[in-house]
Amino acid sequence: MEFAPVVRSCAALLIACLVGACGSDQTQPANAAGSAGASGGGAGSGGSQASEIAQWPMPNSPELGLPNPQTYDAESTPGVVHDVVTGLDWLQDPGGVLYARADAVARCDELVFAGFDDWRTPAFVELASLFNAVPDTAAPLEASYISPVFKAAGRYWSSSAVVKGLGRLLDFAADGCSASMTCSIGAAAKEAETIGGAFCMRNGQPFPTSARYEVSGDRVVDLRTGLTWITVPADSQTGDYESALSACQAVGDGTRLPSITELLSLLLPVLDSRAFPDWPVDAFAWSSSSVPAKPGSYWAAAIAGATRADDTATHNRVECVR
Repeated sequence: MEFAPVVRSCAALLIACLVGACGSDQTQPANAAGSAGASGGGAGSGGSQASEIAQWPMPNSPELGLPNPQTYDAESTPGVVHDVVTGLDWLQDPGGVLYARADAVARCDELVFAGFDDWRTPAFVELASLFNAVPDTAAPLEASYISPVFKAAGRYWSSSAVVKGLGRLLDFAADGCSASMTCSIGAAAKEAETIGGAFCMRNGQPFPTSARYEVSGDRVVDLRTGLTWITVPADSQTGDYESALSACQAVGDGTRLPSITELLSLLLPVLDSRAFPDWPVDAFAWSSSSVPAKPGSYWAAAIAGATRADDTATHNRVECVR
């Protein structure tokens, strides 16, 4: 599938916005550690609402042997894939039509399918929940980082903004990974460009609004995802990939580097600075997810969900999980 040019790798753009306090969702305050967890955004005549944070365990690629492996039910409702882990429903085949962002939103908002009228455009973190770090390589030249249960490929608009006039897309082809080290999961594009698909979805149950985090010293429990995040000592908070692995293993009790989807659940839409103080605004953090198209590289992510493929010698932030 061919796409018009986009702003590749949201990384520099998103981080620059955070440093410069620019942009729509970047200027909104991060949820406080004890604040309400759901951020609204109505869509669909049935009243289904998007949430900019992960309200459920973040699924992991089944091949990785990590908690919450991606599990889908594509049989119960024809044309609909139910995510057993997140509880979200997705169109099995979002189609190949490319839209401007507003048209993608309208397409989902107006959709009536399988007896439901509350379809909507997903938030970026919801699209990220479908990202499979182990790509389907049935077509070697067009690796797709999404389960083959979906008839989906390429970029799709999210309801999440970057800055005025730019919207966020998730790229299930991780475009660029076959050509350069600047590849990323996300992309930014002018909202008026017909650059992304409409991957309509719905949530059948309302999201909770209770506190998201419980903080105790260097431990932060995410009550939505069920993950416990552990900040390592200051002298271990930055290092190459092997140092990051060692720092997490040294904590014990099964502590490890997070997968890229788990890491994104922490960083989207913006890292909570009250629960995670002293995290440099421009720092990328290691994940344990390798980039198959870039041997010796692993996904790293930054505040607001910027992503990139880094080789193991790069020095990145170390944040551990269990």
